[in-house]
Amino acid sequence: MKKMIRALTLRNPSSSRQGYLRGFTLIEILIVIAIIAILALAIIPNYVGFDVDARIVTTKSNLSVVRNRISLYRAKEGAYPESLGDFLTKTYSDAGVQKPYLKKLPAELITDKSGNDSFQDQLSSQPFSNTGGWIYLKDKADVVINYDKPLDKSWGDYAGEKPSEW
Repeated sequence: MKKMIRALTLRNPSSSRQGYLRGFTLIEILIVIAIIAILALAIIPNYVGFDVDARIVTTKSNLSVVRNRISLYRAKEGAYPESLGDFLTKTYSDAGVQKPYLKKLPAELITDKSGNDSFQDQLSSQPFSNTGGWIYLKDKADVVINYDKPLDKSWGDYAGEKPSEW
């Protein structure tokens, strides 16, 4: 019976010390952790900044969409909109179907990561409130981002640019 119980216990037969289970030593675990840390340090910097680029590109694309729709408004109506509010509520006929020029303003992602679709109408001579969102410059019939300060170094390649000048 004793032989049978000994046979059932977990032992490393190659170990000179009977009765000890073989496992990872502290040194082996530390080496694996060091290798993982080195790989992480090599890989992570490649992904830092992608969110900044995505936010800039998306906002510039959204700005382009709004400007294109204002140009369509001008072509269909013969004049630029008096305000963005009028622009958002007005429709045009396309093959007999009434369509809005723009259902809603797209998000501006520079001042708020979750998106800011607020807007205000003003003249180009008025100062910016720098609260984010969009400004419709009535005298220029143009839409700009409501942020007139240079971007800081956290914006990478875009540091120093003023979103209001895009």
